[in-house]
Amino acid sequence: MTATVSKPAHVKYRREADGGLVYDHENYGYEDASLYAVSDTVLEVLEFVDGGRPREAVEAEFSPAVVESLLERGVLVDGE
Repeated sequence: MTATVSKPAHVKYRREADGGLVYDHENYGYEDASLYAVSDTVLEVLEFVDGGRPREAVEAEFSPAVVESLLERGVLVDGE
């Protein structure tokens, strides 16, 4: 089976005039939310993986380093 990556349900994002914002809040009701500015590339990856995509396709479109970085940050998650 092909490995996939996707955006976790608790990660939200939006485009701004000068880049974008990512809101990461896994445990609603607790004060552990993160809001951070991101580049257009991060937003493009999140839009590209909408609903999940094969990891190989995401790496081919962007780069393995970008995918790995977003996985480490928790903005993307591995699927099966």
